[in-house]
Amino acid sequence: MKNAKESSIELRDWLSLLLLSCIWGSSFILIKKSLIGFTFFEMGLLRIVIAFFAFTPFIFYFFKKIDWSKWKVYLLIGMTGNGFPAFLYAVAQTEITSIASGILNSLTPLFTIVFGLLFFKVKSSLYQGIGVTLGLIGAVLIIAYGSQLEFGSNPAYGLFVVLGTMCYAMNSNFIKTYLQDDDPLLLAAVSFLLIGVPFVIIALVIQIPAKVMTSEAAQLSLMYLTILSVLSTVFSLIVYYYLLQRTTALFASSVTYIMPVIVLFWGIFDGEVLLLFHIVGLLLIIGGVYLIRK
Repeated sequence: MKNAKESSIELRDWLSLLLLSCIWGSSFILIKKSLIGFTFFEMGLLRIVIAFFAFTPFIFYFFKKIDWSKWKVYLLIGMTGNGFPAFLYAVAQTEITSIASGILNSLTPLFTIVFGLLFFKVKSSLYQGIGVTLGLIGAVLIIAYGSQLEFGSNPAYGLFVVLGTMCYAMNSNFIKTYLQDDDPLLLAAVSFLLIGVPFVIIALVIQIPAKVMTSEAAQLSLMYLTILSVLSTVFSLIVYYYLLQRTTALFASSVTYIMPVIVLFWGIFDGEVLLLFHIVGLLLIIGGVYLIRK
């Protein structure tokens, strides 16, 4: 029997889901374009800095409500949910395509289950075991055979995306286990406050503003990076929490199935090569995600 939320899903919820899928699915081509004018370190740094400034209104709004006794947990949430992944995905796409990166990103739900089983006492099932196995086989295929770039490639760099999905998975489990009753936007605001301030200082020390002012390539990449940071980090978070409040976690997580279509579209549109191993790996990962949710 469907619960009240499942039975009350409306057209605006489906449109919100499609919008979220388009935003997150476009992240990987935006990372690729951002790397034209910046190194992976500069790109990862600026991604956090821009998102930090975009989150400033929420930081001011929630500041008096922040429980600073949890600052270590908030910092951990910030680093696993945004800090580490910003650099991991950037370094990965210096050597693999946005298509490969986007498909490997679909491993996040699988690792969420794995870490839940290993560290957070989440109960398992046969379906979940099979699903995780299929997903990992798909990832191995993509990393081993499914990466090509016109400027040379090192498929092993796909492992950086895998590490990024592990960070997201740990982040989800930490929040669900220790901070489930906290306002999600408060969590995002305080985590960006803790990681954003030091990152701003580092950006100034290594003179990124000066580079932007003197390099046309950096200026163009900054435009893509701003779109990535504001839409994929700030705006998408608001849309995602809107979906969670109006519908169910299962419905909101359906973004996993739609995102790869957007990833493939942008990759092919940008001239990337779509290989058979991309398709096979994607089907195995999506099939695994489907099984772990049964």
